[in-house]
Amino acid sequence: MNYDNFSKPILTEPGVKYFLNETLKQCREFKITYNNSILNISLFAIFFIILGALLLIKYKGKLTPSEKDMKNKEKQQYILTKIKNYQDAKQQYREELITGLPQWETEYDMVHRKL
Repeated sequence: MNYDNFSKPILTEPGVKYFLNETLKQCREFKITYNNSILNISLFAIFFIILGALLLIKYKGKLTPSEKDMKNKEKQQYILTKIKNYQDAKQQYREELITGLPQWETEYDMVHRKL
């Protein structure tokens, strides 16, 4: 008996294997195309959202000329009040006693000051 003449048993027809392989290739190509499309659309949307947010921040961040003037006036007022407070403190320091001792008040002074 010659065993070489016997071939392995085939459970499917020859065309079925080719059909299944080609179908799986098409499914894979469709999946890759679908995933790429979703990824591209998502990245496009994210890009425009970030771009829009940056432009909005830039637009809202600018001050109008009147707002700039008000802000400069507020800065000047703040600086002037600080200078005035410093000058008042300096003058008060000059007016203190030379020794820096507190002033003693008698009851007589306290009573007559309240009147």
